[in-house]
Amino acid sequence: MTLIDLGEVRGDGEPASASRPPRAVGRPLRVTLALLLALSLLASSTSVARPASAVLGGRLGIEVVVLDGRVYLLDPGAPGADGAREVTAHGTPTGAGAGVRTLWRTVVPGLGRLGGVQEQGGVALLVDYRTDGVQTLAVDAGTGERRWQQAGYPVLAAGGGLLLLGDDIERGELRSVDPTSGRLRWSVPGRLGWAAFADRDEDGAAEQVALVTAAGGIELRDTASGAVRASLVAPPGGWRGDLQVEVAGDLLLAFEQDKGEVRRVTAYGLAALDRRWALEQPTFGYAGACGPVLCAYAYRGFDLSGLDPATGGIRWTNPRWQTVIAVRGDRLLAIADEQAGGTASHLGVLDAATGREVADLGSWDLAFSRTPGGPHYGTRADRDGRSLVVAELDLAGAAARVRDVLPGAAGDCAADGRDIVCRRHSGTYGWWRLPA
Repeated sequence: MTLIDLGEVRGDGEPASASRPPRAVGRPLRVTLALLLALSLLASSTSVARPASAVLGGRLGIEVVVLDGRVYLLDPGAPGADGAREVTAHGTPTGAGAGVRTLWRTVVPGLGRLGGVQEQGGVALLVDYRTDGVQTLAVDAGTGERRWQQAGYPVLAAGGGLLLLGDDIERGELRSVDPTSGRLRWSVPGRLGWAAFADRDEDGAAEQVALVTAAGGIELRDTASGAVRASLVAPPGGWRGDLQVEVAGDLLLAFEQDKGEVRRVTAYGLAALDRRWALEQPTFGYAGACGPVLCAYAYRGFDLSGLDPATGGIRWTNPRWQTVIAVRGDRLLAIADEQAGGTASHLGVLDAATGREVADLGSWDLAFSRTPGGPHYGTRADRDGRSLVVAELDLAGAAARVRDVLPGAAGDCAADGRDIVCRRHSGTYGWWRLPA
């Protein structure tokens, strides 16, 4: 394996001057003899093509984002400093031994916490969580040149657009802006309530947004034009407490909450907001799409249930599993309740139609790909603790398929497609390209 140590990665010269969130659908058995054998064969076989590796500078506490051929390092800034936080972008290597290229560095002023990167229209959107609200800073993805900065959390919209949501992510004014210039396209004024997004395209961009209006109604708007596609007024007597909405397949679910508990959930057809069914005093606090069913998460305890989307009736309940974190057809990737809150997650594959456990995958740290639809990876230390085993979490095959062993890697991984970046035991970060 070729190892290219770039130290702190001071750059390849001056950058070129030419321009170029929330919510998860959810959260060990010991390793089987078959998996131990597979790891042993993988570690000892000379026929396994190991990926090239390059070392990125950085220190503990930075956030790493791998996205569309770039690796972003977001430094939180030194305690007690002036609030300056450095963002570095690297281009991933083009092949074995090529090494990473430092594209640019920029300093973000302020005392907030940088918490993620998105890309749209050739710009990188840096999310800055401040005490006075969320800010979005747009820089050129190729050069790091500052473009614009505005209040609000960025949500990618279909057709290359960008939505900015309120000052506290899910409440407040909604604006649509041009991602390259920040120019306003359309807005919904006033203090809005909850927002949810529908019909995401292959890039994860939303085509519709459902809003709880300042007047207490619900509107479904086109994200490109802002036009209202369907609307619903509050029922006679109003809602039973605060209203939150969630898009689940072709349904809009309206949750009426009072003092932290859901009093009623009503399902509406997404196209016309026509009422389908309602549940009084449901036993769950949240529900979302899970292939052929709605996954419902209990208020108390960790029971996971599958609801019939046509009636809201319970099809199955599985008390072992806490939450669902990925859906692929009729298979669900779920987290068991026994290790909730731990550093690793005990994972399993469930059949969506019945809730039956198809496979127990054991305990893995998650390294989700930023590519919509995966692949998703799990990592854990090998037997001697000096390397990191990477497995692809295959829902269709109901298996954790070992893809590689990364020498010197310790964890804290981020991935996109076949590119994966992990913290090394030395404290720096390494890049690997997983085998095809």
